[in-house]
Amino acid sequence: MAIASLFFILQLQSCRQDEADTSPSLRLEFSVDSLLFDTVFTTVGSSTRWFKVYNNHHGRVNISRLELAGGSNSYFRINADGRSGTSIHDIEIGPRDSIFVFVEVTVDPTGEDLPLVIADSVVFHINNNIQDVKLVAWGQDAHFIRPNYTDTVNDVQYHIINQDALWTGPKPWVIYGVVVVMPEVTLRVEDAARLHFHTHSAMIFLEGASLQVQGSLEEPILFQGDRMESDYRNLPGQWGYIWLTAGSRNHRIENAVIKNGTYGIVMDSIGSFDEPSLRLKNTIIKNMDQTGLELSGAWVEARNLVVANCGVHALTMSLGGTYDFRHVTIGNYYNLPGTIRQTPSVVFNNYYLDVNGNLQLREFTSAYFGNSIIYGSLQEEVLFDIYPSAANQPFHFDHSLMRSTLHNQHADMFSNSIFNTQPRFREIRENDYRLLENSPVIGKGSPEIAKDILLDILGNSRAQRVDMGAYQYYEIEEEEQE
Repeated sequence: MAIASLFFILQLQSCRQDEADTSPSLRLEFSVDSLLFDTVFTTVGSSTRWFKVYNNHHGRVNISRLELAGGSNSYFRINADGRSGTSIHDIEIGPRDSIFVFVEVTVDPTGEDLPLVIADSVVFHINNNIQDVKLVAWGQDAHFIRPNYTDTVNDVQYHIINQDALWTGPKPWVIYGVVVVMPEVTLRVEDAARLHFHTHSAMIFLEGASLQVQGSLEEPILFQGDRMESDYRNLPGQWGYIWLTAGSRNHRIENAVIKNGTYGIVMDSIGSFDEPSLRLKNTIIKNMDQTGLELSGAWVEARNLVVANCGVHALTMSLGGTYDFRHVTIGNYYNLPGTIRQTPSVVFNNYYLDVNGNLQLREFTSAYFGNSIIYGSLQEEVLFDIYPSAANQPFHFDHSLMRSTLHNQHADMFSNSIFNTQPRFREIRENDYRLLENSPVIGKGSPEIAKDILLDILGNSRAQRVDMGAYQYYEIEEEEQE
């Protein structure tokens, strides 16, 4: 009798679980109450976002209708339990079970320069009850640079710029593929412009071509990927590089941020014997999968430069060249899951082997670092890959802080410098290389080196005191700390 009663109870519970719960008070649970999308460029679409819908009851739940409130006019698209549409009927969720709802958004061009807020909601109809999850996206119109030329021999598409061009803000520029600036052509990037590169996109400047970048302290020119979600904000390797090929010339980059690429700037040999081929001022290069500045036989002048968080090297100077770096901060604490940087931040090289295996030397004319910081997570952050018989080794580190032991073997290369002492950066995990109040570099820079660099990268004065690196120490306001 007891066994029969138990069997009856189990059958009754099974029947109850098979029945849909029709209670008018039934409520679903959601993993979020609002689904947020970061900036989405018009016509590009977005990454997929999702949320979960939970049935925490003992019986089945029937969602009679799941729909976008905006209907067919909505910018959003949904897929629920494997079914797509603006309105999906009769979705069942088993007892103590859940389903996924996936959402995408595409923003149509509007001609507006400022971000647009796009809102909608996913509405659930259950037992004459209504629940919803809010959808919010920020969309923005942009200039889209797409391939306009096909190399039929190599089956490669490019966007060719064959006459002088000016790219300005406030509308961003979104680049697909490889932009090639033809010989003797100048591309100017000014007026708070923002350049967003799609995956594998790059810029190449051919012989005689020139890149002129002029931002401001308040609104630097931005070079970065086209994924604006928070997960991508500091992610390296989202796009390719800026390649200044051999013979290109007169490149100037001032008040700019170049971030999240594979390489920052790649430069081949000098393009002029009369002036530097590349001048950098008030510029940040960070979050590169490989190298921030990859320079070969180049002539480069840098003032108030930050190179940070690069997976292989921050700065390589190979095949000789001429370099003058003043008030530079190199901070390399690259750290991604499964990746450990094992190569020094700064590398000097003066030789290569030609196709016949013969050694070819390319000497340095000079390589000068003044009032600078070279530091990172390795015990040795500087490598001299210099052929021993090279007669000319004009390397000089002047009033600089370095993580290196090279001064033990090459004391003549260093003057008034500090070795293997923490520079006391503000927050390396956030790529914030401003100085803390107890930094050993405060007041240790040379006024003579700084005489033509009177302001730091943020516009703070060096008139009363000269600190090493791109940043002067200053007391940070409380509201800025929050």
